[in-house]
Order: sequence, then C-alpha cells, then structure tokens
Amino acid sequence: MRLSAPRNLGLLLAASLVPTVEAATASESGYCDFAKSVDEDPATGLIVAADVLLGTGVGRDYAVHVRFNGTIGAVESFDAVREDYPDAAVLDCRGKAVLSPGFVNAHEHPAYSYAYPDANLSPTYAHRDEWRFGLVGKAQLPSPTPFYYVPDGEEARTAALVAMELRHLLGGATTIAGSGGVPGVVRNVGLHERPGDVGLYDFEADVSTFPFSYRTLEDLAEECAGGPRRAFAPLDDDNLVFAAYVAHVGEGRAGNCAARGEVGRFLDRAERDERRYSMVHGIATTPADYKAMRERDVTLVWSPRSNLALYGETIDLEAALAQQVRIAIATDWSPSGSFNMREEVRCATEAAASAGVDLSYEALWRMATGNAAYALGLEGDIGTIRVGLRADLVLVKSDDENPYRRMLTAGHDDNLATWIDGQVVLRSPMIAAAAPERKCTAMAGLSPAVCGVLDEFGWSSERFASLAEGTVALTDVRGQAPCHPRRAAREP
Repeated sequence: MRLSAPRNLGLLLAASLVPTVEAATASESGYCDFAKSVDEDPATGLIVAADVLLGTGVGRDYAVHVRFNGTIGAVESFDAVREDYPDAAVLDCRGKAVLSPGFVNAHEHPAYSYAYPDANLSPTYAHRDEWRFGLVGKAQLPSPTPFYYVPDGEEARTAALVAMELRHLLGGATTIAGSGGVPGVVRNVGLHERPGDVGLYDFEADVSTFPFSYRTLEDLAEECAGGPRRAFAPLDDDNLVFAAYVAHVGEGRAGNCAARGEVGRFLDRAERDERRYSMVHGIATTPADYKAMRERDVTLVWSPRSNLALYGETIDLEAALAQQVRIAIATDWSPSGSFNMREEVRCATEAAASAGVDLSYEALWRMATGNAAYALGLEGDIGTIRVGLRADLVLVKSDDENPYRRMLTAGHDDNLATWIDGQVVLRSPMIAAAAPERKCTAMAGLSPAVCGVLDEFGWSSERFASLAEGTVALTDVRGQAPCHPRRAAREP
C-alpha cells in the first residue's frame, strides 16, 4: 500500500507470489484468462491485454507491460509484448475489456468535496462573488468547512477524504488536482505549501483559486461602470515557474464585466509564456479569447455541470472547438459539480447536444486524459499509455463497438481493475486470480474490492462506512447538482 511504502517497491499482483507458469482454470480466472509468472521475481511484471486506448487511436489485440517499478515497459501487439516479456504474468482480456489511462481530474477542491449541494443552489448568479458573499440580493451559498488530512487526526474527517477519493477512483479517475486530499488512494496534484504536503502531492501544480482578487466583483465595480482600469497588485508567483498555473478565471456569465475583466488579464499574463497556463471555468470567454488561448497555449479546464448549476450557461463550446482550443474536463466540487468524472462527461455530452455540437466520445476521452494531464504540465508522466510513463490504468468490461464510449459510460460494477503506479487499487472478483486477496477489502454494495486502503487506517469496511456516513455516497449520484443545459443560454 502506498501509505507505508514507495509506489515503486512492487506490483500488488500474483506475479510476485507464485513460482510457476500456468494458465488459470476458468473458475480461477473468471472473466479474463490469467497466467502466472515464471517465478517469484516481481521484476517480470504484468502484461495486460485488451482493446487499448492510445493517443494515436485504439490498439486492437494490444497489450501493455507494467514494470515492477510502476512504469509502462511496452505497448505493442499482444504477441510482440508476450515475446519480449516471456516470463511476465499475463491478464488476457482481449475481446472482453478496454484499457485506458486513468482519468485526470484537472480541477477539484478535495478539502470541500465531501458535501452535498446547498438547498439554495440555483442557476441565478452572474458572477462567483454573488454566491460566495450574497451580493446584489442573491442568496449566499456557504462553502463547507474544509477538511485537511492530519496523520492521527479526527477519524471522521479522514474517512470523508478517503470516501471522496474512492468515489472518484470508482468513476475512473486516478489523479485529482486541487488543494487537499489524503495520501494513499488516488494520485494527488497540488503545491507544496502546508506541512505534510510533500507526502500528499505526487506532482506539483499551482492550483491557485483566484489569481487577481478574492472579491473581483467589488474590486472591478468602478472599472465596469466606465471608470479607470483597476491595477491589481503584481502576482506573487514569479518563483513558481516550475508548476503549471491552473486558476479560476472568467467564472461568471458571458456578459458579466468582472468575469470578462479576469479573462483579459489572465490572457495578458499568459503571453509571458514562461510556464504552463490553464484557465479553469472560463465561461466568460469569446471566439477572440479562444484564438488567443490557442496561440498562447492556454488550456481551458471545463466543468459544465457546475457552470450550469450556478450560472445557467457554460462555455461557447462550438467556438472553442472551431478555434482548436485544448479542452480538459473536470468535476469542480461536489457542492455544485459532478460526483465523478463519468458524470461530468455525461453532463458535457448533454451540454454539447443542446448547443448543437457533435462531440465524440473520443474527444471527451481526450479531455479526460491527455488534455487534462497537459493542463497540469504532466503529459510526460501521466494521462497517456506510453512507454516510460506511470502505469495509471483502468480496465473495464466491454462489449461495445466503441471502446471510448464504454470507458466513459461504465458503471462501478464494470470495473475489472485499476492500477496506480502499477499497484492494484481496485479489483473485481471476476479477476481475483490476478491480485492477492489479502490486500483487497470487499465493501457492501460495491462490486470491485478496494485494495490496500482501509487496512492502512485500521478500518474494517463497516467501520469506514460508519465514519463516512453523511458524506457524498461512493456510487449514488442522485444527490448531485442538476445538469440542465439550454440552447443559446449564453448572454451576449
């Protein structure tokens, strides 16, 4: 388990536990065929064969070799990988499953994302400051109390964070970017600022919430009334060029002056081109902004459900695609966004259809994987199945002619296995032979077992369920904010 040992100390799979090569019987292998490794040497790794979703297309009858150190060793046809690694264990799901890089959730608020939406949530706001502070006669939506992980801290808060990350893991995500989280479930991305952050964040990104002001609506009131341009203090981040800048910008309706003012200032900043820039939300953007974003390599991090639930509109998707803007997709947070990445994709599909945009499942998959990794400046580490990258992989059952659609619409009971750094973190009983039982815990109402998580906290599944009671459910999405796209909802 990753809390007690570095990720690269070995694979949690039977390849390191059994001494002979043999094909498992049907009763042992279940859904897929499994062949054990030659000996107990974990360096032989694991070969996973399926329809493989690659940056270049679908690899039919393909296989991926997962090395003992948690990286990808080979991506080729099954026969070629088997020839190159004859001693490795083999999980052969060809014709039965699709393998993808884990989804990269490029924008979340892990410390707050345990809570259900407020009863007053409605799409009546023109700018984020209206619901944050109750301005211009609008109802204030109080933010939940943030929960930050503290070793040996309050168990209920820790359990809420574990439940939040398990919820995303079951929805296909292996990486979450945002302040907070808990070590040992998914891969976390944030900036090392608090004590303990080095042990929490696998990679760094500057997930700054508001880059110019915490009260933009008030600060730009005079400017928006025709007064002089407001001069904000210089951003104190010149020493953070090593980290991608992923900031809330233009979070308000398209016609809102303050939101527009943020967009212009952020694009001016991105012209410096000294680091990776990504614009979170960016609802108040125009075709001219999209052109500048493409030219300045600014990724748009799109959270349609949260946009629609708060502001009644989202980005001009047709114009953004026409300008070839790189778009990543993300959940935002549970108080107004989707409970997992697959639900966010479902809302994005509805929003695109309402806008008359033909958005393919392949395009959506790229938004959830490679584009999202790029938004965080991590395309050289995660987000794609490529030799040398981290083995963050999701394997789901598939009988669909469109493997992208299957990966994006799978239910939690379709999960066969999920690996992070080559270690099994979810495992279906249908492939029990390919992972050790002692590391996986079955949970009531959940098909895949959870591997190497609850035992690190000394929790039984019943104890964990009791501690996490009242937080957002692991698989029940009925309480999430609505997704009600309306054609031509954007203000001029």
